[in-house]
Amino acid sequence: MFGPITRISALALALIAAAVVTAPGVATRAEASSSVSAQRSRQCSAEARRYADRNTRRTTATGAAGGAAVGAVASGSRRNTGRNAGRGALVGGGAGLLASTSRWNVYYNYSYRNCVRR
Repeated sequence: MFGPITRISALALALIAAAVVTAPGVATRAEASSSVSAQRSRQCSAEARRYADRNTRRTTATGAAGGAAVGAVASGSRRNTGRNAGRGALVGGGAGLLASTSRWNVYYNYSYRNCVRR
């Protein structure tokens, strides 16, 4: 007597479970959330890349300007001031580039985290 009732109730539960699992609204919301999340991540990544690039360029330019000033002052001769300023700018710019390259990931991670938190 309980055999057919048990089979019918088990079949009914299976159909209800299948309807809940394959409901179009649930899958669409999950896909939309994933799409929005991926789009936000790409947006934040681009913003962080621009921020890091901008700050590393500043460090390189500052190093070049500082190197030019030091080279001009250290030349000791009016005749070689321009040449020594150029050499100082080259050395200072190189040092600034090395310093800024090592900081690029720090700038990128900082900006990316702040963007994602917004």
